[in-house]
Amino acid sequence: MGTGTVVGFLTGLSKLSISGQIYVESIAIWALLGSIILIPISYCETLISKVVRMQPKEYIKAFISTKASKLYVASLVLLYIFAIGGIQLSGIDAVVTTSINKIVSLEFNELQRYMYIVIPVIIILITIILKNRQSIFLRILVTMVILSFSTYLLSFFIFLYKTQEYIPIFVERIIIGFKNPVSVLFGIPLGLIFGLQRVIQIAEPGLGTLALASMKSNAKPREAALISSILTTVLIVISVLVTSYIASYGLSEGIINFSVNGYEKLVSYFDTIISVTGKFGILILFTFIALSALTTLLGGYLVLINVANFNVKNNYIVYVGLLILGGALSVFNVELVFLLLEILLFISTSINIMALAMFTEFEWKKYKIRNLEIRKVA
Repeated sequence: MGTGTVVGFLTGLSKLSISGQIYVESIAIWALLGSIILIPISYCETLISKVVRMQPKEYIKAFISTKASKLYVASLVLLYIFAIGGIQLSGIDAVVTTSINKIVSLEFNELQRYMYIVIPVIIILITIILKNRQSIFLRILVTMVILSFSTYLLSFFIFLYKTQEYIPIFVERIIIGFKNPVSVLFGIPLGLIFGLQRVIQIAEPGLGTLALASMKSNAKPREAALISSILTTVLIVISVLVTSYIASYGLSEGIINFSVNGYEKLVSYFDTIISVTGKFGILILFTFIALSALTTLLGGYLVLINVANFNVKNNYIVYVGLLILGGALSVFNVELVFLLLEILLFISTSINIMALAMFTEFEWKKYKIRNLEIRKVA
């Protein structure tokens, strides 16, 4: 939720545009079609994890191999701290510079953005981690993110109301883009691949993090799986509709330009919202993006300590090192972060889904439901 949703869609729209698709709004349908495939996976990975009482790295080791488990852990840590962390820092960078520019008409160069925005955020995160206050901050931040997300939705409804004449145009562009891909041979596969990538980036089905989180709860297997799939569905639908509509309007008004780099595309997306909602939009964007980014960045540390077998000192070293590298690239070469993000998404989801498939094919008969309890057959 937050920057990853926006950045993911802008990246997908850019790629469709580069591939020759004029009506890039069709990414909305491709993402929704992708969710038909991935939402059941979010249900299955949570259910299976609860049934076998193993977190993803454990059932990957059991159902595939130790090497696959180690590769999964490495890719997941790199994904969450370095790649997704870099994207979140890019989001904070973009929303802070946009807010400063709109309020006091001041612009920063790349070095200033890194020194005065990214570095202070990293220092705050390191301080929280070193004082072992990440769990407390996360609980506070999650509550604040939910509140700010509600106001973000409110700002979208205001945006929708003020641009209601564009709604039929948006729907028409979606339909035309979906019915007329660049070519049947390449357009449909590309659209579906981009849609799947956006869904994974939005709600993380297939990555194993839903299963990892479920192991911390006392919910029964099917209850936990249902909760995961409902949350995934709601987040996907809302994110797809909100981001694709705002981006489409920005394109039609000439505010968003796909020929610029990732940072500037993100700034232009924020400019689109502000152009309609005004100063209220600045406040909402700043709050929502900053809080959701901080939550994700701290969540990356929790992923690290839950999946890696490092001692406390090495956890600090890995987290800080990857965060500094991701932060530097988020300012000076954010396109490389996007590329590595997609590679790491592919590696993590492929291994996790392969393990789920292996369980379904060879292991599921060893488990039965008796008296509402999961028991392994002798």
